[in-house]
Amino acid sequence: MKEISLCQGRCLSCPYARGSFLEELEAPEREAITKKLRGYSGKKNEVLFREGAPADSLWIIRQGSVKICTYDSEGREQIIAIFSEGETIWVSMFWNAKETTYPYSAICLTDVIVCQILRQDFESAIQDAHTALKIVGLLSNKLHDANERILILSASDPQAKIARLFLYRINHQGGTRVTMKLEDIAAHVSLRPETVSRKLGELCDEGILRKEGQSTFEILDFNELEDIAHR
Repeated sequence: MKEISLCQGRCLSCPYARGSFLEELEAPEREAITKKLRGYSGKKNEVLFREGAPADSLWIIRQGSVKICTYDSEGREQIIAIFSEGETIWVSMFWNAKETTYPYSAICLTDVIVCQILRQDFESAIQDAHTALKIVGLLSNKLHDANERILILSASDPQAKIARLFLYRINHQGGTRVTMKLEDIAAHVSLRPETVSRKLGELCDEGILRKEGQSTFEILDFNELEDIAHR
């Protein structure tokens, strides 16, 4: 990963805060944290952190996508979650021990720009009780979101995985359309792109989805999509 310069909090509308949890904080709270941020750019397939490394940081994804994954004894990859622009990898905040290690690896799915803040710097920046309560609320929401992602991957049926992903996206962004590249869908549901393409075609043939352009799908039948998601 290559370190890049940031505005170091001099601008309270810092572009590295937009779309992230920092937007939900008051200006002084946001400034205290953005001053501690370090920026990095990375290429596709570069490692952000490896399983077993000290879990000492929070990571904000500014551009691109990062996959969280583990590997079994035979080297087979299991994708746990995908983090995209504006999302934060909070894992280091969920343990008391300062020397806890990451239970998985984070690898760039695309070229990325990320921001890092050390756990100790983050904790010192939220000493105020009011700010701490806000962060607790944010973490609660993130835990709920993490559970939703796990449910997507827990489905055994490929169509159910895709249905859960599309409903998840709609619940978070609103509307009736999902815009995602084929390879991004495949990464999110841990399936081969060919399998995803075939299953999306089946959903379109059944009148549940309608494809618009290269990577946009309109949901035509929410009830049927929900039935598939609960298989």
